[in-house]
Amino acid sequence: MAASSKWQEVIASEWAARRAADPPEEKLFPLAMNPFGEEEILAMTEVLLSGRLTLGQNVEKAEKLFAETVGAPYAVMVNSGSSANLLAVSAIVNKFRAVHCDAGDEVLVPAVSWSTSVFPLIQCGLKPVFVDCDPITFNVTKETLEKAMTPRVRAVMAVHVLGNAICMQDLQEFITKHHLMLVEDTCESLGSYYQEEGPLGKKKMLGTMGDFGCYSFYFSHHITSGEGGMVVCKTEQDYNFVRCLRAHGWTRHLTNKKEVEDKYPTIDPRFLFVNLGYNLRPMEVQGAMLCVQLKKLHDFNGIRRSNLSRIHKALSDNPKFEKTMHAMEAAKGVDPAWFGIAILLHEKFGHQLEEYLAFLTKSGVENRPIISGNFIRQPSIAMYCKDEKPENYPGSETIHNRGFFIGIHQIFTDDAKIVLLAKIMLEFDFKESNGEPAAKKPRCA
Repeated sequence: MAASSKWQEVIASEWAARRAADPPEEKLFPLAMNPFGEEEILAMTEVLLSGRLTLGQNVEKAEKLFAETVGAPYAVMVNSGSSANLLAVSAIVNKFRAVHCDAGDEVLVPAVSWSTSVFPLIQCGLKPVFVDCDPITFNVTKETLEKAMTPRVRAVMAVHVLGNAICMQDLQEFITKHHLMLVEDTCESLGSYYQEEGPLGKKKMLGTMGDFGCYSFYFSHHITSGEGGMVVCKTEQDYNFVRCLRAHGWTRHLTNKKEVEDKYPTIDPRFLFVNLGYNLRPMEVQGAMLCVQLKKLHDFNGIRRSNLSRIHKALSDNPKFEKTMHAMEAAKGVDPAWFGIAILLHEKFGHQLEEYLAFLTKSGVENRPIISGNFIRQPSIAMYCKDEKPENYPGSETIHNRGFFIGIHQIFTDDAKIVLLAKIMLEFDFKESNGEPAAKKPRCA
């Protein structure tokens, strides 16, 4: 047996033995399940044995494959989805970019969002202007965007929640009308599509319609590289901005590297810094793992869609479901690759949310708030956006106070488990509010 196949056999055997020895899953329905196996382990081990750990050909291969998969001209891999957002925002404020934001400019961002959808705006000297979210799609709408619009708004940070999105035609029309830049935070929605209207309308993946699209490969997301993220863009200029910002402001990874270096003959071209920058580079093991996972994306998302469809049917078959709660609905034209099934208790049962979630947890059904609920409630926002009040965002408050989600796995969930899940979710003793406002309890993270 050749040496290369021998080590693969040993590693695969050890991986299988350790997985067989793992204790059984304690939760009936965990938020996420392990999405990788032997093929990914062998690909990463090959990188370790090569001795090349820092950014190289595996990352470059993953970038090319990702761009082809989502239908984007350019893709740049980074060490996390949060870093992807940071790089995209850093690009739209970069003074070398012909169209850019200036310090103090405003950016629209959903009130229901994640910390690193908001924090890069503040970190880059911009002012977040929060936009209320719709309790049906859990995303912003053209009406809430228009309501939040001000003369100083220069860009939109769109957050595609749990695989869903705003109607993208509405968003594109809004962007065009107001001459805005668009960053799509697609960290929860890799593989979701938008179908353009009309007989010639194209089917496009979310994240590919703005100036920049950002994705995450965190363990629980649609595919994983452990940690990791990707920025996609449409122009070579933006591609060079992001590659330069990713690595110290260096010229090292520019496509026009020689041309730029020739302008500065008195500086060692190996250490020429022409822009601001960070070190947000991914490792080669992440690139290798991502290459394997990308081949599974289509099948994984097909399973997610199947799992959600069958869970929704099992819930809907019980009349108690529509009497007590409703699920997130896809926005017009959006075909979500569901990250989770988002649920909103009806108003008269909202006072029982904390009790209900504790019941689900005790029954083995792991659950979470919708992203982080109404982000305006976070202490950091109270410090940096002092004029914001959560009650000014009624849709987001509804989602915060009555919403939650459970995971949708990329591993097939058998019908018996789905029946049991629906039974548990609907056997709780719901009691209508007596009309008095419930005492506010802190939401669990």
